[in-house]
Amino acid sequence: MFSYIRKKLLNRMFIHQHYFEIYHKLFLKKNIKDLFDNGYTIYDKKFPFKNINLDKYLNYFDYDFDVDRKKIEMVDLKKIYAVLFEMGVISLIKDYLGRKIYSYDNSIFTLGNKICHNNSMQPHHDTKFRRIKIYIWLNDKDIKTHPLYYLKKTHKQIKNWNKYEETRFPNIDKKKFDTIYGEKGSIIFFDTHGIHSHFKTTNVPRSVIELTFEAFGFLNRLNKKNIENEIARLNLIDLDKLIGVLNSSNIRC
Repeated sequence: MFSYIRKKLLNRMFIHQHYFEIYHKLFLKKNIKDLFDNGYTIYDKKFPFKNINLDKYLNYFDYDFDVDRKKIEMVDLKKIYAVLFEMGVISLIKDYLGRKIYSYDNSIFTLGNKICHNNSMQPHHDTKFRRIKIYIWLNDKDIKTHPLYYLKKTHKQIKNWNKYEETRFPNIDKKKFDTIYGEKGSIIFFDTHGIHSHFKTTNVPRSVIELTFEAFGFLNRLNKKNIENEIARLNLIDLDKLIGVLNSSNIRC
């Protein structure tokens, strides 16, 4: 028993989950209450696409695939982040995750017309501790497309895991999930530590801007021991440096 307790107390992942909950219970800000309570939220403003043309990322000869990602070029990415900064989205992310954050993925994520029941198209939680993903919807609302599924409040329930299989939950009934269909410009935040996604059973394509944000620090997955390797592996971008570049170059959209 003592060895089990000691192992838990020395587990960075275990400590991180409890610290996160205690901190936000003591210092919870109103703008992140829904995100903290439920694991996801829909921003109260739509993303304006003025002067941002994403057609080249949406130009498919056909949709004969299940999922596809296209990296957003830096010139377009800077415009997107400039808008998000002005809208207060970056501030909200920092209130939830902390001050030192890295961004990655930064892609157009498209679902094709193939059915899919594996990899990310099944109920799962990401094995990255506390992260935020943002989906910015690029299509008009269509309930024939595949929505975002999220099992509310599970971002607080998962404290530890040892194997990949422990992060997949294929037997959870779809009816237990909140079903989230975006409208064009909807900005959806969700904590990837909670159980999300489900089997893709629709064949109507849809696309979103996918941005991922992860905190850096002693108790986080990203820390001094691995940051250099993770920057190279995931093409991490220091959010403060990116925002600093945007401010100094006065990018406007």
